[in-house]
Amino acid sequence: MVQDSLRVLLGFFVAIILQVLIFDNINLFGFSCPAVYLFFIISFRFDNSQFALILLGFLLGFVLDVFQNSSGANTIATLLISYIRPMVIRFSFGVIPDNNTLLNMKSRLGNQLVYIGLMILIHQFFLQSIAYFDVTHITLILRNSLVNTALTFILLLATLNLTKKKN
Repeated sequence: MVQDSLRVLLGFFVAIILQVLIFDNINLFGFSCPAVYLFFIISFRFDNSQFALILLGFLLGFVLDVFQNSSGANTIATLLISYIRPMVIRFSFGVIPDNNTLLNMKSRLGNQLVYIGLMILIHQFFLQSIAYFDVTHITLILRNSLVNTALTFILLLATLNLTKKKN
């Protein structure tokens, strides 16, 4: 139990450090910035407390807002995906999976891709919508959401393949 808590806290701090020091400095096409910190929320154990995930999602978003000067956009977006995560899991897998984490799941790859893609797309759409907060910028919001989703999706799949437990 203590080891799991330490592993969660380590993952939390690693996600923040990687995002702030490395990935916030990557700007492809002048506007695209991958959100690899979503790996923390996406790979959070399925059997852990929903309250703990929402609290950690809030803290993750808040710390990123402080470093990125984004006026609460990250906090709102990470809170949203932390809250709707069980619904996305049920939609993607049909039921709550037997395995307790995405890293050692034996479900179909398509289900995992839908889960990861939906979590990233929802996060990016709300993040961009809150950041611009103007309907007249809908094309900019959609463009940034789709490009950031694609870039983050590719990076998270690579990260997932590197960290997945081999049988």
